[in-house]
Amino acid sequence: MRALCLRISAALAFTSCAAPEPAAATPTRADTPLAAQSVLAWTNLRQGDSGSDVVTLQYLLRHAGYTLTVDGAFGPGTDSAVRSFQAARGLTVDGIVGGNTWEKLIVTTREGDNNNAVRAVQDQLRNAYGAGVTVDGAFGPATATAVRNFQASCGLSADGIVGPNTWLTLVT
Repeated sequence: MRALCLRISAALAFTSCAAPEPAAATPTRADTPLAAQSVLAWTNLRQGDSGSDVVTLQYLLRHAGYTLTVDGAFGPGTDSAVRSFQAARGLTVDGIVGGNTWEKLIVTTREGDNNNAVRAVQDQLRNAYGAGVTVDGAFGPATATAVRNFQASCGLSADGIVGPNTWLTLVT
């Protein structure tokens, strides 16, 4: 369940952020390096799952060079791409997207980027958190503002750069 962090900018219509649940790991903080975080904090996805986190996964797989439909449904095509990705990166090939797979999939995005990883960020901000951004792959000023507002509302360093801690908070 996505926890209510803070109500932020009415213009962006944010109402919540995903603060990591404390059950499996220490909550992500801007001063906690990714390596110190438990891989259990990442959302696990597998065939049969659906929703905004699957859309994010699919955009990130496309960014990594895999051809698949971005539809939010973790079906056979997504499963095949995940297994291929895992094999190519020396990961356990099980089709389950857990911490190790997420950490290989994510890429740092920032203003000026234009790619599928940016689409993943924009889709999370828009559909999971209510930001008024367009999912077009262009990390422009509106996306940068939405990222900074999201980061601030979740207790992250509001630098507008989507790095490991921001990805973790977006996806969990």
